[in-house]
Amino acid sequence: MIRTVLGFIAVLLLLAGSSYLWQRLDQPVRTVRVEGALSNVEQAAIREVCAESLHAGVLSMDLDELTDRIYDLGWPREVRVRRVWPGGLVIQVEREPLVAAWGREGFLTSAGKVVHLPGHTEQQVLPVLSAALSTPRQTMQTYQMLQDPLGESGLKISALEENLLGEWVLTLDNGITVALGHQAITDRLQRFLLIYRKVLVDRMPELAHVDTRYENGVAVRWGEAMLAYEKTQQQPQLDPRTRNGF
Repeated sequence: MIRTVLGFIAVLLLLAGSSYLWQRLDQPVRTVRVEGALSNVEQAAIREVCAESLHAGVLSMDLDELTDRIYDLGWPREVRVRRVWPGGLVIQVEREPLVAAWGREGFLTSAGKVVHLPGHTEQQVLPVLSAALSTPRQTMQTYQMLQDPLGESGLKISALEENLLGEWVLTLDNGITVALGHQAITDRLQRFLLIYRKVLVDRMPELAHVDTRYENGVAVRWGEAMLAYEKTQQQPQLDPRTRNGF
């Protein structure tokens, strides 16, 4: 009987000691350190999410729940949260890599996922994609399909747009536009690249627009500066409405 009582008392003391130790260790969260290549606005968004969980102590806080809520922001690719005793949290966040701006609504990853970033300004340096009919993923696939062969010739897409007829128009980073239509766009792009390498490469500053929507050729429109020069030289064969077949 005495052993039972003593055992019971020992258990109570152990529980009381554990509870006291837990309370001593479960300190309020006083510091939150956010690590990663993030903007100040993105860091603030994460801190705002954390603020809703800071009522719990550093040990009693549910880190899995906090991690899920950070993922719910949409743009984090990987999130790792760890405790730093006595009262700190370290949150490491890797952002989704951005490939293009999706109109004015957000950004696209290489997988065609749309993400929205708070206060971001990368639209100024990323290519801008928009589509009236295609999904973001399909649009990204079209962009990659076109950019790869263009890149081999030293050209880069700054904008790619699909209209309501399903026709694609790309804009190069030098301002030249290329109309590809809605079908066989890779074949038409190859036709443009063939003409570019043979004829247009040395006249790119003069070029304004190339239309590849022809069965056996392209239409070329020269820029205003070139038109002014041609007018002074009286060369009507280079009229901007002239279609150049190759």
